[in-house]
Amino acid sequence: MGDPTIVREPQGAPAVAVELIRARGGGVGRSSDDVAIEEPLEIRLNGWRWLVTMRTPGNDADLILGLLASETVITQASDVENILFRRHPDEPELANVADVQLRQPLGDLQERLARNQTLASSSCGLCGASAVEAIRSRSASVPPGPTIAATAIASLPSKLHGAQLGFQATGGLHAAALFDAAGGLLAAREDIGRHNATDKVLGWRLRNERAGNAAAMLLVSGRASFEIVQKTLGAGIPLLAAVSAPSTLAVELARAGGMTLVGFLRGSSMNVYAGPDRVADLELLGNGLAEPDSDTALAAAAVELIPRGMRSMLDAIALKISLTDWQALSVGERTRLLALVAEDGRDEFARYLHDRTVARTGHAPRPLRIRPEAPGS
Repeated sequence: MGDPTIVREPQGAPAVAVELIRARGGGVGRSSDDVAIEEPLEIRLNGWRWLVTMRTPGNDADLILGLLASETVITQASDVENILFRRHPDEPELANVADVQLRQPLGDLQERLARNQTLASSSCGLCGASAVEAIRSRSASVPPGPTIAATAIASLPSKLHGAQLGFQATGGLHAAALFDAAGGLLAAREDIGRHNATDKVLGWRLRNERAGNAAAMLLVSGRASFEIVQKTLGAGIPLLAAVSAPSTLAVELARAGGMTLVGFLRGSSMNVYAGPDRVADLELLGNGLAEPDSDTALAAAAVELIPRGMRSMLDAIALKISLTDWQALSVGERTRLLALVAEDGRDEFARYLHDRTVARTGHAPRPLRIRPEAPGS
């Protein structure tokens, strides 16, 4: 049996230009900004309405396959016979209904899927050790190996950044990417949802079995949550890396499943929370295995996202900085910038931001696109 037949999969840009009025220190003017698209996708399995998820259109078949694999409904792409995208009766301009025909009847799966959907929507369900044990009972541990050079892991964020075209346009999309053991980029996907981006790239892996079998590392642009580790473990990928922090359950599940979990991956800096034996030559980065103390971790978490005051200062000096570039700065550099915001030191803020961003990323912050207010408007 071959891959599923995909019919009328919607394609489109991940963003649209939105007109706006921008107020800043120099006055008020008309402007525009690229904004990430968010639309619903209704998924039906063998005619049964399973769920509606919000996502960024594009690679929807991969998203569906990744979701089904994460729920252990399928183990390979050929378990799906076809995916037909239809127009929704209430939104006729959107092909946002996917009819998925599985090769096997749903049977008892329908009850389990309905129960999982209820638990997810009500933010309840299994907790703590019971959650880890439940996942471990469904997913085999990752076998030992491969050995991966720390320098290869350190190279991943810059490679993912180069593939984040939607994020570079909008600043509003998450991304996930698969790499081989040498750090070669296999595939990258973007979505407004972090979990969706992961499902999309794992769905690509199912549809591209020969290339996908080389996947040894998964990188996500945000936090490493329990669910992201669960999806990675279910796919049998030995190493998960994130540019931000993991959660306690993520660390626990990664260790129980024999995975390597890397967090706060930025430049030559990383924290290895699970599976350090898989990482070679870590000392070459000048960064040992010691995890940060609680004060350091709290300081990093406090400046992980771009605060509102920082955004207001950027508007005032007509500059933009992406979340990826912001997180490429050290915690001390971000803290210094926020201190300058509090002091309203615009000139020093602009100089420091330019110098540190160029030093860390190789490019300067982007200027805002401002158009003067039209006379009489």
